[in-house]
Amino acid sequence: MMSEKEFTDIAAELRVAAVRSAAAAGIGVEGAEDVAQDIMLRLWTLRDNISSARHARGLAVVAARNRALDMLRQSHTVSLTTGVTVVQSSSAADVAIEADETDAWLQRRLQALPPMQHQVLRLRQIELKDNAEIAAILGIKLASVATLLSKARRQLLADIRKRNQRT
Repeated sequence: MMSEKEFTDIAAELRVAAVRSAAAAGIGVEGAEDVAQDIMLRLWTLRDNISSARHARGLAVVAARNRALDMLRQSHTVSLTTGVTVVQSSSAADVAIEADETDAWLQRRLQALPPMQHQVLRLRQIELKDNAEIAAILGIKLASVATLLSKARRQLLADIRKRNQRT
């Protein structure tokens, strides 16, 4: 259980992590700020269930990324050759099903990566560690971190391209 004082002591750090995570998902600065505000309110209500500062940071990062991705999915736009933009609307159920299928597919692809590549990618993308921190945590060379990260990203990109060609 996290007390009010403990939460307020780390609130600024949590907000920065939430903004960074939302911005990394591809929404604008204003959108990232909105997401961070929503996440901070949600974390405040859940503070009795949060066990540590690390737990709170993890929740903030993941929740912000997920909320940002939801916002992006809800506002897909398609440009026409005339320059007019049409907003596609889908039912919430369709969007939810598609999001679940995509998430399940991505989780399978991540699990298919070699364990070290998966771990390096998770530390970099989810826990927002820099390459030097990852090298120290895993006890490998800095150059190895960059290589493993590159290989993992290339593999996922190739898998995404294959999947998109099928649909």
